[in-house]
Amino acid sequence: MSTKFTYVGGMCMLIQRSDGYKILVDPYLRKNKDTNKTPEDFYDVDLILVTHHAGDHYGDVVEIMEHSNAKLVAPSDVAYFVKKECQVPLTSPKDDPENGRVYASAYGDTRCFGVTKTHCAQAIHLSRGKVNDVPVYGLPASFVIEVEPGVTYFHPGDTALHEGLNLLHELYHPNIMAIGVSNIKPHASREMSAREAAIACSWIGADYIIPTHYMPDTDDLDEFLQNIKYIYPRAQVFPGIGKSYLFHPSTVEELEGAENI
Repeated sequence: MSTKFTYVGGMCMLIQRSDGYKILVDPYLRKNKDTNKTPEDFYDVDLILVTHHAGDHYGDVVEIMEHSNAKLVAPSDVAYFVKKECQVPLTSPKDDPENGRVYASAYGDTRCFGVTKTHCAQAIHLSRGKVNDVPVYGLPASFVIEVEPGVTYFHPGDTALHEGLNLLHELYHPNIMAIGVSNIKPHASREMSAREAAIACSWIGADYIIPTHYMPDTDDLDEFLQNIKYIYPRAQVFPGIGKSYLFHPSTVEELEGAENI
């Protein structure tokens, strides 16, 4: 059994189970300068997760939902906006058990999709949209995804460092995770410093880490790698936008990039 992870750029991650089932998280594509992938490349996904309503996470979820049969798991404000903006009718399984595709999630809930389970967890950040030019605020999320037996992935979205990350380790024991590694810079909103990101990884306790959410032309990634070396030395880090990896419960194999998505 092997699970394929492709870091697309931003905080967009594509996960493919060993049976071919595809999960797309935070589908920021058209305006993402770090990838040449477009929403059309992901019309075949089976499940989409969005952590919060921000352009670089919400991204192209509406277009993909319009042109696919994918199901969506997202916080309630994101679910509301997707249903409102989508040009095809979307319902929830609660209202339409047969055809409902939009699962509005709250902290602590679990959704099941075959062998895959998604767990909605707390994120310390902001989620904001507008209705008739009036701001609407929601609760951002992180997700723990039990992809298939032996493979549990943590996707933090945007979050500050918080002690709840220790609890996620105790509950789910993720063995692979993403982490945003942008540093705090003037006039830019960032969630963790490189040192805080390394501490977050040590608290989650994953063996394999994919750094995300950084600008390639900065020293963000290098600074994170220096911090993780000293704070959490047993972790194996797999950097590189557009790279794909085959994850086995005990090893990771690097593939030839994301061209074979």
